[in-house]
Amino acid sequence: MSRSRMTTLMLALLVAPLAVLASGCGGGGEEQTLIRAYFRAANVGDRGSLANIAMFAWNPREQGTVSSPSVENVTEEQSRPLRIRELNTEFIEAQEAQTTFDEEKVAYQDENFDAINRVLEAEREGDDVGRRDREVQEAWTDWRDRTMELAKMVSDAQQELSAENTEAFLSLADPNNPLDLTQYDGQLITKEVQIMATLEVDGAESEQQLTVVLQRAILDGEEEPIEGRWVVRSID
Repeated sequence: MSRSRMTTLMLALLVAPLAVLASGCGGGGEEQTLIRAYFRAANVGDRGSLANIAMFAWNPREQGTVSSPSVENVTEEQSRPLRIRELNTEFIEAQEAQTTFDEEKVAYQDENFDAINRVLEAEREGDDVGRRDREVQEAWTDWRDRTMELAKMVSDAQQELSAENTEAFLSLADPNNPLDLTQYDGQLITKEVQIMATLEVDGAESEQQLTVVLQRAILDGEEEPIEGRWVVRSID
């Protein structure tokens, strides 16, 4: 083998692993395309475009105008179970428990209607409850406390379900193929992208490093996974 061919081969063997390393650390590609589209839309207040690609609102008036974002590094993807289906089951069970409780409460109220009214009137007037109604007062106080506890349990379950649904909804949103996310298990995937960008605030420009968190959801389909698109989760 000639010296020139040997030199070319050695250079190729040296460059190849460096290229792989650079692609793993530096990122670019889909991350840079998404991030540049995000800041272009944010800079001009294009809410329609932002609504399709971001869960986070960058305010150029307060935080500055961002231009020329360039990907410096992309972290490894992190995943956690998507709990929408599980939380929906818990929410339904909480609702059912509340319904059963309400039915029992109405039955008790009907059976002790007059005594409950006497108890409520005495409480409004600040009077002592008559001896014959004290047991009803204790029971009705317990019914009221449990009513508040169950209402809070249902509300908390609903809020937790809504928050988890929000984490996955945008990534999977498709008007032509809407999905009932409560019917699926899956994974929530995130990765951090460090970028360098020009930040302009009040006419002054500076180079700033920002961390953009990208996120997407993947559902466990019957035949194959249903993969959501990457969206901007947050920016620091």
